Amino acid sequence: MIEIDQNERIIRVVHRHWFVLLGDIFVLIFAVAIPILLLFLLNILPVARILTFSGSPFAVGGFFVSAWLLIVWMLGWKMWTTYYLDVLIVTDKRIFDINQQGFFHRESGSFRIDRIQNITVDQKGIIQTLLDFGTIHIETAGESEEFVAPYIAGPYTIKKFINELQDQAIEKSQLVHFENDAPKPDISSNTTEGLQTAARAHSEGL
Repeated sequence: MIEIDQNERIIRVVHRHWFVLLGDIFVLIFAVAIPILLLFLLNILPVARILTFSGSPFAVGGFFVSAWLLIVWMLGWKMWTTYYLDVLIVTDKRIFDINQQGFFHRESGSFRIDRIQNITVDQKGIIQTLLDFGTIHIETAGESEEFVAPYIAGPYTIKKFINELQDQAIEKSQLVHFENDAPKPDISSNTTEGLQTAARAHSEGL
């Protein structure tokens, strides 16, 4: 799904809130109930006077019901695949934003944690507030695109977690620059002075 470096490790995988999947489940339940409603209407309405079948009506009904359930099954797998693979993957160096759209369409992007400029959380409505999910907006330095992760569970907790990683990454980067810019001791001069002192002490002892 993603390519990470050998010295890079995945810390957290963030999915969308379960409420989004619950809405898809209600859609599937309604889709499964449609054939039952149609059979009920066929018994009430005078369909036999309008449509005539040369074969068995049970075979025709079974065919259409089976085809419809196959469509519903494919729709359910599409909803589950989109929910499960649409994630934010947080490593100790980068954040991967994966947007799964259907079975064979995927959009992904990544950005370094130390290049994050701003993180905002957007919660709309009483449902998102009570169930604690919302949209996370991440702005990075030098990038015109804004990374948006909708319906994330615990958005303020994720924001705090990313901010802590960002502080650690910035402190580590500053420490590396400080060590590189620090003046190095003159080893050659110190070694020469030490050899001269040892030679004088040896000659005085003799």
